[in-house]
Amino acid sequence: MGRTVGAGVVSALLLLTGCFGFWIHTPGEITEIQEEQRAMREDLADLSEAVAGTETLLRGLQAQSGTRTAELVEQLATLASELDLALSRLGSAGMQMPQDTVAGPAAQLLYDEAYMQFQQGSFAIAAEGFMEVFGGHPSSSLADDALYYAGICHDELGDSHQAIEDLVALYYMYPASEWAAGALFRAGDIYRTHGVDRDSQRLFDLLQETFPDSDEAALVRAQR
Repeated sequence: MGRTVGAGVVSALLLLTGCFGFWIHTPGEITEIQEEQRAMREDLADLSEAVAGTETLLRGLQAQSGTRTAELVEQLATLASELDLALSRLGSAGMQMPQDTVAGPAAQLLYDEAYMQFQQGSFAIAAEGFMEVFGGHPSSSLADDALYYAGICHDELGDSHQAIEDLVALYYMYPASEWAAGALFRAGDIYRTHGVDRDSQRLFDLLQETFPDSDEAALVRAQR
């Protein structure tokens, strides 16, 4: 249940960010924007169907006890690529989420409670709290922090695909975030753990191109 809600919040917020990118448009521009948003909705609808089958695939991977079949790995890579493509389209269209300079008291209270649960190892409860911060306060200065920790929680819970979705969404929605480089590294490392080397390398390359001076980029270079 938590995974479904989390995926829905990320997808919905990605879609809604299109509302922040303009102030005044001509009728022709409005028509073009509407067409782009319809295309994005179709992409996200297709993506949602693909994501629905991911948990089964990951269970299959785990059941292989380290001897993952090529077919399962290939399917996981395909699903991951669809997510990456949808998010990259949103990012290229300028669909970034502006953030306030400070977090309101409501967002801060939710975040503090979620972080306390995180520190105690209650990752399921913490993930729900972090997603509530992100979903309810996407312009808060805590939204990117919450999305990053939600990704970590989902990874700890074994929900690798949701973790990747959270982390990659953070990069595209909050590219100036202090967590952006770490999010790309973590997502790439999850891919690598599951043997999806192609997508892992793609994110590591993006990390080095976008944040060449980051500690995470240096770590990737050191691992080669």
